[in-house]
Amino acid sequence: MSKIVVFTKEGFNGRTAEFKNNVNNLEKRGFNNAISSLKVIGAPWVAYYDKNFTGKQRVFEEGEYATLEDKGKFSSLKMIADDLDDPEIQLFEHVDYQGRRVTLRRETNLHDIDFSDIASSHKVKGGVWVLYQHVNCQGDQLVSFPGDEVPSYLPLSFNDVASHVRPLLPKLKREKIMEEEGCNGMKISYHDNSDQNYHGYQYYHGIIMCWRC
Repeated sequence: MSKIVVFTKEGFNGRTAEFKNNVNNLEKRGFNNAISSLKVIGAPWVAYYDKNFTGKQRVFEEGEYATLEDKGKFSSLKMIADDLDDPEIQLFEHVDYQGRRVTLRRETNLHDIDFSDIASSHKVKGGVWVLYQHVNCQGDQLVSFPGDEVPSYLPLSFNDVASHVRPLLPKLKREKIMEEEGCNGMKISYHDNSDQNYHGYQYYHGIIMCWRC
């Protein structure tokens, strides 16, 4: 079962709590602005700066996070249970879906397509997408879900900001080797629940090598 385990101190220390469902107000659970490290098992989660899933956002995929860039800032948590297959997003140059448009289906450095710091609105046709302020998945994030239509980034303080976008991938598709500038680097691993095996792949001098198979 998917869950997130949070801790009040770095290195998985301090008070801890485990959540398996969305938490719209961490204050009611005694963890408002208190999370300093966390572990994600299964589906990804989005942590929000404000209650009711509002404010700045940060995506956490399956793994352990001993330190957090945003420690002590989260007020609500949402599990991503959406279908991650067939991702597609349309970015628009201007608000209200006007101006130049690009359609993306994979992780993209927007510098490479001359669309960095340009997008002002978008429509998500499929999958869950993360837009980043800077290339290489750095800086502030904007998370968008299937069917989302965002007519203006102005209220979100994200207008003419996005430089990198990527879809969250289904768990068993993460073995795909990304470009070197991608968020997941050149070395990835995944756990296949069907056979309880742990797999890893590394790209080295043009060869894809499997380890712990």
